[in-house]
Amino acid sequence: MTETDRDRRPARLRIFVRWVPAVLLIGAAVALYASGLATLSFDSVQANEIRLRGEVAAAPFLALAVFIVLYAVATGAFVPLGLVLMLAGGFLFGPLIGALATIVGSTLGAIMTYLAARFAAGDSIRRFLTGGRFRKLVEGFDRAPFRYLLTLRLVPLSPFGLVNLAAGCARAPFGAYVAATAVGAIPYSLIYSYLGAGLGQAFLGGRAPDAGLLLRPQVALPLAALGALSLLSGRLKRREQPL
Repeated sequence: MTETDRDRRPARLRIFVRWVPAVLLIGAAVALYASGLATLSFDSVQANEIRLRGEVAAAPFLALAVFIVLYAVATGAFVPLGLVLMLAGGFLFGPLIGALATIVGSTLGAIMTYLAARFAAGDSIRRFLTGGRFRKLVEGFDRAPFRYLLTLRLVPLSPFGLVNLAAGCARAPFGAYVAATAVGAIPYSLIYSYLGAGLGQAFLGGRAPDAGLLLRPQVALPLAALGALSLLSGRLKRREQPL
C-alpha cells in the first residue's frame, strides 16, 4: 500500500461517516412506505384495538420500544405520522406513558434529522437552508438558541422537519437543540395522548362514536387545552417572529 492510499483512507472514512445518518433516514423512509406503515391511520389502530392491546399486555416493554423506534424513524424520515402516533400512544399505553414515549420518539427523530443535515449537507444545500427566508431561523439560533427553538416547537404550524434541517445546517448548539425539542414536545404530547386515551375509552369494545363524543370530559378537556395552547403559542410567535 502506497502512502497516497494511506492518505485516502481517512478521507473516505470521513465521507462514509458523514453520509451514514442521511442514508439511514432515506432507507427508513423507503421501508415505512414499502411496509404500508406510512399510511397508518387512527381508524386502522381502532379497528385492530383488541389485537394491539393484547400485544401490549403480552410484552409491554417490547411494544413500547417498537412504538418509540417507529415514532423516531417516522419523524426523522419526514413521514407524516406524528398526529396518528400521538393519539395511538395514549390509546394503547395510557396518557402518561404514551406522552413520555412520544416525547422520546420525537426527540430522537429530530436528532436524526439534525445529524443528517449537519454532516451530510453540502455548501449549496447549507446556503439554501440558511439563507433567504430561512435566514431568520439562523439569526434566532445565534441570538437565543434554546428560547428560539422552544418557541418554534410550540407554534402549531411551524414546519417541524424544516426546522430540524435548518438547525443542523446552521449548526445550532446541539444541547440547546435537544433540550428545546424535548421540552417543546411535552404540551402537545400530553394533550394528544390524553385525547387518544379518551377516544380509546369512548370506543372501548368496538362501540361506535355518538353525537355526544365531543362533550365527554376525556375528549372535551384535551381539545380545550389544545385550543388554549394554540392561542398561547400564537402570542409567542408574534413576539419572536420565527418564520
